[in-house]
Amino acid sequence: MRYGVIAESALERALLASGLLPTAMIERHAPLHARAIVIATERGIFDALEAGPLPAEAIAVTCKTDVRATEKLLNLLVTMRYLKVRDGKYRLERHVRRWLLADGSRSIRDAILMKRLEWRWIEHLDSLIQDGQPLDVHNSMTAEDWGLYQRGMRAYANLLAPLLGRQIPVPAGARAMLDIGGSHGHYSALLCRRHPGLHATVLDLPSAVEHAAPLLAREGMGDRVVLKAGNVLTDDLGGSVYDLILVFGLIHLFDDATNRLLVAKSARALRPGGALVIGDPLRPASPGKGGQMGAFFDLYFALATGSGAWTLDEMRSWQSAAGLVPRKPIRLRFVREFGLQVGDRAS
Repeated sequence: MRYGVIAESALERALLASGLLPTAMIERHAPLHARAIVIATERGIFDALEAGPLPAEAIAVTCKTDVRATEKLLNLLVTMRYLKVRDGKYRLERHVRRWLLADGSRSIRDAILMKRLEWRWIEHLDSLIQDGQPLDVHNSMTAEDWGLYQRGMRAYANLLAPLLGRQIPVPAGARAMLDIGGSHGHYSALLCRRHPGLHATVLDLPSAVEHAAPLLAREGMGDRVVLKAGNVLTDDLGGSVYDLILVFGLIHLFDDATNRLLVAKSARALRPGGALVIGDPLRPASPGKGGQMGAFFDLYFALATGSGAWTLDEMRSWQSAAGLVPRKPIRLRFVREFGLQVGDRAS
């Protein structure tokens, strides 16, 4: 998947192909487009249109915004194909109704709202490029930031969970699983619903657990999915305890040596016949290969944590070194930049 200038005519397509069009002049406007989406989400503009079309004046009254400025924002959102307009009334595009409304079952609204936090982080990109010094976001967030971050991560899970549910291999007869860094516990709840005999422990940092607990409570999984505050790098995970261990969205925080330690500890904690499943955005094997988003996440994670994205080959090497037997990697349908690497402990 790519992000960038989209031609709307044969002439524009020809200009793009020829290299005669200065795309940077257009792409430099992207921050305003992104800001428009976030403001419309924050102000409740999309939610105001849930019941049906409205004119700009009515939307402004509902959202307590300036009428003239709101109309200009709405008109931009029409060109971005978030809204349609007819006879002076604005209405939602189908994808907005599906993904951005507050009460949607698969809403990513909180992920959009989290952009305020991420924009603060991105302000430090200049420093990263100049001196190589990253942020340490998990040790610098306020309590308010942690709440926003956890709600955003839960919203991201709405995108991946339907794709992951059938892809994650759960060993036959599995009873206990460990979800490392799983915070909101949505993936654990999903698997426990699919496998009635399965119970899950979600291990995460104390600050994450504090703000993730209300999110997990909404899952209604009682004592089958429980949160545990701790640190996987320093805590003892035990030996031969779990049938399944998930490590989702975590390895991009750590360097190679730390990830080897993490995988080795996880391998020891598996019962014979158990499986370790690593899931993370993938770094392209070489520049220009593997999609634009893979390179984006590699730079983004380097900024946020100092590490970056990893390849499937690197994940397999960690599993092999820990005595696990790596399986053929799994790439998610429609999200090719996210992969699963499964390693089995011999039974």
